[in-house]
This record gives sequence, C-alpha cells and structure tokens, in this order.
Amino acid sequence: MPHRGPENTGEERRKGPGPTGGRGGFRKRRDRLRICRPRPQYRVDRHGKEGTPHKEVPIVENNLSDQLKETFSEEEMHQNWIRVYRNPLSAAFYERAFDRICSLLNPPREAGILDVGCGTCAQSMRLARRGFQVLAVDFSETALKKAETEIRSAGLQDRITLRREDILSLTLGDGSFEYLLCWGVLMHIADLERAISELIRVCKPGGRIIISEGNMSSLQSRILRGLKKAFRLGKSRVVRGKEGYEFWESTSSGVLLTRQADIRWLVRRFKEGGCSLEHRFAGQFTELYSVFHSTPAAWSIHKLNDLYFRHLMWPLPAFGNICIFRKE
Repeated sequence: MPHRGPENTGEERRKGPGPTGGRGGFRKRRDRLRICRPRPQYRVDRHGKEGTPHKEVPIVENNLSDQLKETFSEEEMHQNWIRVYRNPLSAAFYERAFDRICSLLNPPREAGILDVGCGTCAQSMRLARRGFQVLAVDFSETALKKAETEIRSAGLQDRITLRREDILSLTLGDGSFEYLLCWGVLMHIADLERAISELIRVCKPGGRIIISEGNMSSLQSRILRGLKKAFRLGKSRVVRGKEGYEFWESTSSGVLLTRQADIRWLVRRFKEGGCSLEHRFAGQFTELYSVFHSTPAAWSIHKLNDLYFRHLMWPLPAFGNICIFRKE
C-alpha cells in the first residue's frame, strides 16, 4: 500500500533494547512481543486534526505492536490513503507501473499471485485485470471490508479472493505461490526481517517477489531530512537503523511507523534468504504531491513523475523504488 512520509524533529540512533511491532498482524499478543533488533524507548505526543493536543501516547515495550495494528484498523487511515493515492493522476502512474511489471514477469494466463498487505485492493484489482488470479491478504478487517465492496463494484469477485492474514506469520504453506506482491507494506512493519522471511518462505523456487518501497537515498529524502534537521521542523521521531530511516509519529488514527528503506540492505537481506535481484527501477520520482493534494502544484508533480517514469526510471534518485526478486 502507498504511504505518506511523516515529518521529523531530529535523528536518534539506537542505544539499547526496546519495542518493536508493525502492520501485518491481527491477533492480540499482549503477553509477548517479537523483537528483531534493539530499539530505543520514547514517547510520542498525539495531536488531533485541528492541532489540539490529546493525551500523550506511550510507546512501551509490551504494547507497541498492538498500537500499530490498531492504527491500521482505523477507517480514517485507509480513507486518507484513498484520498491521496487513489485519484486519476496517481492511477495513471500505477497503470503504467503494473504494465511494466507484467511485461517483465511475462506470466502465464490465470497465474496465481499473493498480494500481501493488500489494503483496500487497489493493486489486487490491477493484477486481476491483467489476468492474474489473486489471493489478497491483510490483517485489517476495516481494509478487507472496503476491499470486498470495491471488488464487487468492479465485477472482479471471481478473480480475487480475500483472506485475513498476518504478514509475520502467514498460514500458507512453504512454496505456495510463484508470484508475490508486497506494495508499500514493509515500510510499516517494525519486525522487517521476519516479514521478509515469510515472503521468501511462501514463494516457490524460481518464483518472483515484487516489492515497492520508499528510498532513503532519494533526492526527496535527502533534501527533506537536511531541511528538517537544520530548522528543527516536524513532529515525528526519526530513528536511523540498518534497514533505513524509521519515522514514528502520532496521527489522529494512532501511532504510525513509516520507513524510508536502505534499498541496498533490502537487496542483501533477500540475497541471504536465497533470492537474487532481477530488476530494480524507479517508481514515482517524488511523492510530494501528497502535501499539495488537488492543486496545480500537485498536478505538476504528477507530470514530473510521469516524465521520469517514461524516460529515465533510474532508481537511485527516485523516492519510489520497485524491486523484483527471484527465489533460487
């Protein structure tokens, strides 16, 4: 699923053990928490839509995972993403991106694909229209209910099956799917290594895993981090780890993690799991249109993204990066 990069007030390096958690789980785990790496403990101030301070939201070791899950269960979170990313200008990019993905995969007709973290199924429907049989999974009941309505409206209920699943503990067997899509999802998962392991596990040998993530080395990311650090702008807490820059913020829906990934680390991690990088190319050059919404500035940014995707697609300076891995 797409994302909107939060703002930050400064950078903090990890100093010791702390909480983890993430999108992709639906069962309550109050008694334990998966910890994949050290993380500092800190607190996030929560603010409402009008900037009115709310009760401080504690980030503590035994409830972080549940807080993140609850955030993605809120209808408002999905409505915001629909408003920002599901519009005609954004849709034009996604259609071109999925045309390119399918041309690179060259799948047989009726090939099965697993869409992990499907959200409201915008990408699942694009895959279905291109001939795939899609199993779309997400932990959020709110997202799945919206997805069911949209799938029926599009007449694609025979091509898309919905299931509630946890990306950190998929119930699917080893090597279940030849194709997997995980679009804008890993950036919201704190236990990133486990999520990647699950994607690799359920992929067949010789199969492909397609991911789309924000790139911490992009021109947009570098400039904004520098400006925010220099002028102490924003509200979020940023943590620099081996996986990239993690932005923790408190939204009106709850605590939110968004990561700008170190793509080189992602490639190494997939390689350790037995996957080679077949293709890496630019997604959207910048997502600053999410700040301007339906304005002439947003239209200009979409046009820039369109030109970059059509004629360059060099991934390093682009914020959006699309990677296709092949499992050996």
